[in-house]
Amino acid sequence: MDIRKKILNNLINNQEVISVNIVGSFTETNNLDTIGDIDVVVICKKLTRKIVKKIISKTRKIKVNGINKEFIINPSFGPLKLTKPNSIPIHLMIYDIKSHIEHVIASPFTCYDWERSKHYKGIPLKKLYPVKGLQLRDFFSVRRSSNEYMNDLQKNRISIRKIIFRKRKVQVKKKYIKIDPRNRGEFVYHIIKFLLINLNKFITGKNIIIKGKILENFFLKITNNDKKLLTQFKILKKNKKNKILIYDTKIVNLAKKFINKYNLYINRLKNNYQSICVTRHSITRENHQNIFIGSGSDPDIIHKKNKRKLKQNKFDFIFTSQLKRSKSSAVFFSGKKIISNSLLNEINYGKAEGMKFNLFRKKFSKIIRSWKKGKDKKFPGGESTYDVMKRVNKFLLLLKKIKGKKKILVISHSFFLRVLIGVILKFDLKKIYKLKLEHLKLFEILKSNNSFLPNFERREIYKFYRQLND
Repeated sequence: MDIRKKILNNLINNQEVISVNIVGSFTETNNLDTIGDIDVVVICKKLTRKIVKKIISKTRKIKVNGINKEFIINPSFGPLKLTKPNSIPIHLMIYDIKSHIEHVIASPFTCYDWERSKHYKGIPLKKLYPVKGLQLRDFFSVRRSSNEYMNDLQKNRISIRKIIFRKRKVQVKKKYIKIDPRNRGEFVYHIIKFLLINLNKFITGKNIIIKGKILENFFLKITNNDKKLLTQFKILKKNKKNKILIYDTKIVNLAKKFINKYNLYINRLKNNYQSICVTRHSITRENHQNIFIGSGSDPDIIHKKNKRKLKQNKFDFIFTSQLKRSKSSAVFFSGKKIISNSLLNEINYGKAEGMKFNLFRKKFSKIIRSWKKGKDKKFPGGESTYDVMKRVNKFLLLLKKIKGKKKILVISHSFFLRVLIGVILKFDLKKIYKLKLEHLKLFEILKSNNSFLPNFERREIYKFYRQLND
């Protein structure tokens, strides 16, 4: 039996385990001699000391015909490689659903790569909680960024995480391991390879692995055609393939030089995007009354106390709807030009305008039933989600016509912005009414080559995901 199938079948055969995945380099090759270890991701319903010990024990006892090597287990999280003669290291990463979601938020690069794997049993990882693509902010703020790698290299260490059980509580504790002669080279190769692959994924929007000449050409593009640096990287790649166990300390300089050039490239890339921030207008009295407030209502905002706090946000253009609550909210920001546009108006609630939510449920129960069946019925005498989506798409076409490095702010309303965010994040628009948007909270969208990319905080994306699936 194939070793992958053996691992998958053995570990999924546990009522607490809901997903087992072979990820990493062993998804690309069948040759055990060319990989550093076998990466296995296991998701459990609940993490307990007993379950973790059981999974480790079952993994250690796996036997495969024709393979006379010992399986050694690395149960930590991180790029640490184990070395032992005549052995096959298995990098066993065990999560429950909650800790997997936390990992997606903190390490989208790693988890996005895992989603490529077709070697799994149980629930696929992107069904448990999807990464939904890489964002520009990931390269500056999340785990395994170039800055974190540089920090570890300068301190001659590798950061890993381990599961710790204290009484009945489970914790994932960060630890630092001093770089040994083998991990020194492995770590440098890992850093350069995956920084290149992750950036290519972001630029192309495709979750693919580049290799060979394509990877080398991308290396030259990032490093401003530094062929000497590429030659050093190719020698490192050859040494890793030959499983060299001792690397000179000078190899770390290769990573440092590459990261410096990589960061310069990322910052230039960042400056090429047009920043579009969207926000919901400031609060009105009517927002406290549990009534439908759409384009047929025109109350003004009640608070202007945060003016100084938000005035630091400066924009070239501020787009508002034609309603007072949107126009008045522009006072909180600094803009060279303010433009009102009816496309940004709130949904037209028709006969439901000003109506209490509970009364609407009684009076228009048929519409409620249709919505529950997934039908996009219009509000009586008003608009549907599809109608608002048409306005959203028309507004995006308008934004495409604005050229140059303009910083733009869009001040609109809850339903319009729910649909806009749903379009950008590719959410199911039938559920979009569940999203809750805070007043004056900014969400950034990037525009480049007439396409729009989300650049949201990952915890905000998770908050939306949780609301949609509640």
